Amino acid sequence: MKKLFLFVIVMTLSLTGLQAQKKNVPSADGKAPQGISSVAAEKVIKLPMPEVGLDGEFRTALKNRATTRDLKSEELPMEIISSLLWSAYGFNRPEEQKRVVPSAINVQEFDIYVFLEQGIYLYDAQRNTLNNVVEGDHRAEISKQKHFAVAPFSIVIVANYDRMTKFKNTEDRDFYAAVDCGYVSQEIYLFCAMNDLGTVACGGIDRDILKKLLKIKNGKAMLAHPVGRR
Repeated sequence: MKKLFLFVIVMTLSLTGLQAQKKNVPSADGKAPQGISSVAAEKVIKLPMPEVGLDGEFRTALKNRATTRDLKSEELPMEIISSLLWSAYGFNRPEEQKRVVPSAINVQEFDIYVFLEQGIYLYDAQRNTLNNVVEGDHRAEISKQKHFAVAPFSIVIVANYDRMTKFKNTEDRDFYAAVDCGYVSQEIYLFCAMNDLGTVACGGIDRDILKKLLKIKNGKAMLAHPVGRR
């Protein structure tokens, strides 16, 4: 009789827990989550605290992401530049020639230029090298904004339209170049947030000067990011 009584209690508790889950009401432990499809159709839906999937370094990167214009001229190690460039436009699946950022129809349209005091360099992600294309210090020529002259290096993102022939018209091409550029820009922001660096995405750049400096024949300088210590 005692065993039967215990069995009834166990089954009752189990059914209570299942019913609570189905109704999205916390069971005895208070941990039953509310499913998306079961949320009442209210004009205003109160969201739970943003905690799921935001542990550790990812939360830190998002918390610290910020625009910084007051940059220091302090020299940075080449390891920082290498890691930042990989984070922005490197190959995370080299065997498939796939990068850390997506691109529409996988055209991978960008040329990434690094402006150093020594000169302007084109980033080769496959070989992990910087290839000199222009000698001399041209950092201040990117824009009239003063942080370009101060930052130890700047990144200029150039859309190469020769790689975008799959798009039927210029409107689609320009739209997706802008969208894809946003992915690269955000990667730069997040890397800087994780490494005590400052940066700002600048659209107010001198595209005529950049076109001559970089010998852009069929493309456009989209954005520039000066990078330095905060």
